[in-house]
Amino acid sequence: MIVGQSILDLQLIVGGSRENLKHSTFDLTIGSIIPIGKDVDTKKKQILEDRACFLEPREMVLVLSTEHFNMPANITGLATLKTKFTKDGILALNVGIIDPLFQGPISTALINFSDRPRSLQIGDKFFRVIFFDHVDVNDFHAGDESIARDKYLKELRGKSYADFAPSFLNIPSFDDKYYTDKFWTIIWNGVWNNWGKLLPIFVVFLLIVWFLFSKGLGDFLWEKFEWVANIRKHFDL
Repeated sequence: MIVGQSILDLQLIVGGSRENLKHSTFDLTIGSIIPIGKDVDTKKKQILEDRACFLEPREMVLVLSTEHFNMPANITGLATLKTKFTKDGILALNVGIIDPLFQGPISTALINFSDRPRSLQIGDKFFRVIFFDHVDVNDFHAGDESIARDKYLKELRGKSYADFAPSFLNIPSFDDKYYTDKFWTIIWNGVWNNWGKLLPIFVVFLLIVWFLFSKGLGDFLWEKFEWVANIRKHFDL
């Protein structure tokens, strides 16, 4: 492993600070926050590079690192989300390998799985990166995946409006109104799609009601209600 000052001396990180060195890792910071979704509030549509934002429950944003990587052919990086974020209920969609020979910043989608808004600040430390040295892999280099920051931001912004919903899996709020609406939707669809089968049942029901009332059921019910009325009158209720 490559640790401590050696990470900076080998210039594996461009724009890195000694303050970001921690034990055997290097902390990446948030340099840009890209809101997600076509119907995001107009004020949020701009890429945030100078202020904080609040990540609502189940909401997602894309973040791009401030620092750039400058990886040689004999070093691989491994990025993991910092524990502070996971404790607050924020998870990253993609964490993993920083390939040899890669040059540029890295990004991830952050999702708030908690039940309250969480603050994201430009400059927050979000990824911890471990560096491993190994033999030269030039012979196995499939292609250059390096990317400049401006181009990366443009790609992320395009994807954020075209390919993602603003909330994770676009999950609805499962409250009483949601279940009530679903119940009546199911009832209506069931009646509408099966009216041919339900019509004979409805006709039979009407015939039964008519038969019962024609046999004096109406008078019987009236007598019962009259009896109840007499008791209430007797006791001055």
